[in-house]
Amino acid sequence: MAVIALPARVGPFRQLLSTPGAARDLATDLRAVTTDVKEVQAWAERTSGGAWTGEAEASAHHARTRFAVRLDAGEAALEHAVVAADRFEDRLRRLQLQRTDLETERLTLDRDIEHLRAVIGAAGAGADVAALRRDAERLRHRAEVLVGDIADWETRCDEAEDDFVAALRAVDTLAEGRDAAGDPDRPEPQSLLLDLNSRAQDPAAVAAWWRGLTRAQREALVTEFPHVVGNTDGVPVADRDEANRAYLLGRLDHLGEREADCQLTDDERSELTKARRLADLLDDYGNRVDPGTGDNLLNLVGYRPDSYSGDGGVILSLGNPDTAEHVAAYVPGTTSEGGDLSGLDRVETLYDDMLAEGRGSVASVLWLDYDAPSADSLTDLDELGDVGSVVSTGDAQDGGRRLSDFIDGLHATDRGAPEDLTVIGHSYGATTVGYAAHDGAGLDQLVLLGSPGEPTATADALTGADVFVGAADYDPVSLLGLGERGGVGALGYDPAQADFGATRFDVDPGSYRVEDLLHNHTSYFEGTSLDNITDIATGGDPTVDDGRSASGDGFYQNLSELLAGSSTASGGDWLWSQAHDVAEGIGRSLLDLAHPHY
Repeated sequence: MAVIALPARVGPFRQLLSTPGAARDLATDLRAVTTDVKEVQAWAERTSGGAWTGEAEASAHHARTRFAVRLDAGEAALEHAVVAADRFEDRLRRLQLQRTDLETERLTLDRDIEHLRAVIGAAGAGADVAALRRDAERLRHRAEVLVGDIADWETRCDEAEDDFVAALRAVDTLAEGRDAAGDPDRPEPQSLLLDLNSRAQDPAAVAAWWRGLTRAQREALVTEFPHVVGNTDGVPVADRDEANRAYLLGRLDHLGEREADCQLTDDERSELTKARRLADLLDDYGNRVDPGTGDNLLNLVGYRPDSYSGDGGVILSLGNPDTAEHVAAYVPGTTSEGGDLSGLDRVETLYDDMLAEGRGSVASVLWLDYDAPSADSLTDLDELGDVGSVVSTGDAQDGGRRLSDFIDGLHATDRGAPEDLTVIGHSYGATTVGYAAHDGAGLDQLVLLGSPGEPTATADALTGADVFVGAADYDPVSLLGLGERGGVGALGYDPAQADFGATRFDVDPGSYRVEDLLHNHTSYFEGTSLDNITDIATGGDPTVDDGRSASGDGFYQNLSELLAGSSTASGGDWLWSQAHDVAEGIGRSLLDLAHPHY
């Protein structure tokens, strides 16, 4: 057979010398430094001469002014560098995605070349040589195009790095910093802050305004007021993450210096401990990326370390809700606070399971931006009687309003087709999300886990969304709401009741041992329950169970009956005596609380 020339295989080509993650880390560090410089500059501008008068005071004022001016030059240079690093990250991310496409084509082409080589080798005398030559020519053309595309890609990589280095060199002297500070187009952060604050109560207006800003204007706001930007609903998740990371690093620097100087107050020491824990968590996820976007997997969407009497508020997201097709937001309950990030384990489990369903891109959010009631533990039966002393509807109502605003912000910054949003509340968090739903939060599915009570007697009165309820038969907290067979009712109505009108899905009933009852309350992110939550959050259909009722298939034990029966099953009436005291403690505490207004 005639010789048919095949193209040579296209060999591996270079990786990115600079990576988007490294560029983002650099931008974050630069933002933190810029924020610190701005704080020092503000200190210099507002510091008075104290007890000095006359020439001494004038000299001090002159020195402070010169100091502030020099700082402003450095600040302007850093602003320029932050914008350059941010642009560099964007270019690298595009180059990374392009490289993935090129590598896919390279591997496919090489396989096609080897396949045609095998076909030619096996062809006999009657083979269609002309057809084989046409196939070889098509492969040769693909190889030529690919080699050219790879060369163009490598050129763009070099250009991106050269442009970034040039941008940094443009402000690496004091004179260039002064020129940057005097640039008439330099954004004015105070004016931008006024514009932002005027829209802060309307996330949709914030989102529209933010989209109209230049990159330099956004960075000016992020570096000057990171705490404001990072916690404003309607600012995109990626920008909130950048702002909150910069603020976190700035606080770590400030508090670390005070610690080294032995100046920390008790409140500052608590904040520093929590901040270090959060920073370590962000570092742990530093090398993990969202498979859909290539961005960092973990986003710090909210960070209020000084809120809620020092407990702090935190919002974390695995995946980006702005780009995901399915978004699940989880609201934990009693004993949760900004320094306790254990809820992220549940969020990650849910994220992994949602992703494994293969029904589209996903994001899973830990929302802990409210004052959840505090208690030492909910895993020890001896402390169950103390829960009532720390629980009232006030925190749930306030948290519900904050959650509703957050949800409005997610809708305002959503990109592409509208996200499918599921909000999941556990324990006191279920009461909180109930108030958010009643407040008109725009959600698609509401999932209530182990709810101690909801603000309305029916699902229809609660929200227009689909309401799903997970309530283990042997979960005592889920029996606190008002139902056909009683209930304390201080936090509202039991949503697991048949006449509530929600869809109750299957969960493991849990152990009937009295010492395991509170473990039953904390086990909804396991087994059958987790499978059903995942189905709900990704548009599937959960397996359902009968709602609670006074008779028939939905018959259930009330709290006293559960405690008595589980005590006996655990080995003796003496256990029931202890459990009964606990039940009475819950009743006395909760009955003293105000009844829900809805």
